[in-house]
Amino acid sequence: MAENTGNTAHTETTETTASTTTPRKKRKGLAIGAGAMAALLLAGGVAYGVSENAGNDGNDGTDSVRTVAADNQADTDGAPASAGTDAASFRDAAEQAVAEAGGNGASSVDIEGNGHEVEVELDDGASAEVHVAADGAMRVETEEADRSDQQDPVLDLDALDDAVDAALAASGEAGVRDGVVDSVSASDDRGVTYEVSVQGQDGREVDVDLADDFSVVATDLDD
Repeated sequence: MAENTGNTAHTETTETTASTTTPRKKRKGLAIGAGAMAALLLAGGVAYGVSENAGNDGNDGTDSVRTVAADNQADTDGAPASAGTDAASFRDAAEQAVAEAGGNGASSVDIEGNGHEVEVELDDGASAEVHVAADGAMRVETEEADRSDQQDPVLDLDALDDAVDAALAASGEAGVRDGVVDSVSASDDRGVTYEVSVQGQDGREVDVDLADDFSVVATDLDD
């Protein structure tokens, strides 16, 4: 999952759990060339680009990359659309990503550039990273299953409102005022169901671990 962690040298733990944790698989970043995206968007309508890369990208398997341009781009005055930080925006991005990738759920949703980066778990054990731009354009990168990886749990999208509200309340108690959520992930740590990262207006960040009943398990404040 895509996670935001604070600098451990400056981390204040306000509440912790003694439970053991289970290693999570490493997620790989996603990069897209600005020139390629600009050319795609200028083409208008709905466009698809498929690229198959085998063996030369450091992976054992074959990755499939598909780019989907928005068919209804917003009419703006030149200012790029920005990603929403509320629970509804996270849920909408996750639902679009899961539908486009054909997955069984989203394990994490992060603010990334002008949109959301969604980690989608697939039925065959593989995963896909889907960037959902604010204008509806998407880029899907599918990775084959790796025997060394374990599939992440998926988010209950219907519970995102409660998870976001609980995380924002906990971040306020930790001293981060007027914070916004920039990451929500499902967790396989014992006793933790949601991991939420909240960014404060002053640049401080707090990571909030929540149980399945949205009670706070731990908060880590990065000063």
